[in-house]
Amino acid sequence: MTTSDLPAEGQPDVSTEGTEAPFDDVITLSTSTGEDGVVTVTVVGEVDTFTAPVLRSSLDTQLEQQPQTLVIDLSGVQFLGSAGLAVLVETQKSARSRDVDLRLIATTRAVTRPLEVTGLIDLFTIVDGSAR
Repeated sequence: MTTSDLPAEGQPDVSTEGTEAPFDDVITLSTSTGEDGVVTVTVVGEVDTFTAPVLRSSLDTQLEQQPQTLVIDLSGVQFLGSAGLAVLVETQKSARSRDVDLRLIATTRAVTRPLEVTGLIDLFTIVDGSAR
């Protein structure tokens, strides 16, 4: 799936209209930059095959700016599927190649469990919300 397969921002996904919620209701992303220059992307919702490209695009945009530190706040994520795990791994590789310090805020079982089961948790620096 490419980003061109996704519905236009603010538009419902007509292919699932009446059967499932539109993408806009499944994942919410927000970005903030702290006074120390740390960029935080906050993710709320479900990261699955349909929403992972949206997350990937947002993270790629932030990495292009080459912040010193990029924090992905996953504390509002209720589901992290394999596509979401792939986005995190790809983002880690991209961050490393750009000398960007990548940190994850992973405080819920919905996020930590898939990372632990797959052995991917060791690839990331996991912090709590206060240690940004």
